[in-house]
Formats: sequence, C-alpha cells, structure tokens
Amino acid sequence: MNTLVEDEELKHLRAMAEGSKPFVTIGLWEKLSALEWAELKKLPARERLAVGYYTVAKRRADSLKEDVAA
Repeated sequence: MNTLVEDEELKHLRAMAEGSKPFVTIGLWEKLSALEWAELKKLPARERLAVGYYTVAKRRADSLKEDVAA
C-alpha cells in the first residue's frame, strides 16, 4: 500500500475546503473538476484528492454566497 503525502498545493486546497482560506478559482482544478466520473477515476490518487478538495471548496464558497444573498 502506498501512502499519499500532502504537498503544499494539497494543503492549500484542503484549507480552502475547510474554510480556513478563502476560495480562489484555479484553472487546472476547475477544468479537472468538470470531467465525467469515469474520467476522474482514471486520474492518479493525488489528482483525485485535489479535485475532491477543490470541489468541496467551490461548493462551500457558493453556499456562503447564497447565504449572504438570502
């Protein structure tokens, strides 16, 4: 079994997902997050994790915008 070690980019994405850093649109992760599930499953583990963090961060930011608008 291989262990995935978070690098600085993954730590930054995780911080955005947790809400401790503000969400920033990142072109690469935006593009990858738009892939179909079958394509996402083909990505390496690090990229799948990054896409997951990015997607959660984006949803959190969108949710906060909706709450403020309401």
